Amino acid sequence: MKENTGGGVISSSAEVDGLRCLSGDKPFFDVILSKSHIDPPHCLRVPTHILPSLPSVAVPLVLRHGDKEWRTLYNGGCRRPRIEYAGWKSFVVDNNLKVGDACVFEVLESSTEILRLRVLILRNTMYLPPQLLPSDGRTPETAIEIP
Repeated sequence: MKENTGGGVISSSAEVDGLRCLSGDKPFFDVILSKSHIDPPHCLRVPTHILPSLPSVAVPLVLRHGDKEWRTLYNGGCRRPRIEYAGWKSFVVDNNLKVGDACVFEVLESSTEILRLRVLILRNTMYLPPQLLPSDGRTPETAIEIP
């Protein structure tokens, strides 16, 4: 089991879609998906703890999962940095993501020219044992949806 600086937990025994482990030497962040990530507006804002490792400008973004890639934009120049909606929506639909799934984003390349993230998908984290849930008690059920 490996804990990141954002408080999320990754378990080697969880059902991981892709079966690749994090390299351990690259920055990463995790998100337990809620309704606003999956349904319109398909909003994915980036946690603040990872921002120093990401570009502070808008750049092309490549999301890699398994042997496939999705191209979109990362907007690091706005007040609340985010992955642009259209590309994120394609990733969500193509990977059949659901509320309660988790995505772990590992930074493969980060510059003012491009951002490349490898994405590991953990299915149905709503049923993880309590010791594997974030220590702050956040779950999709306790999330506050902001339009």
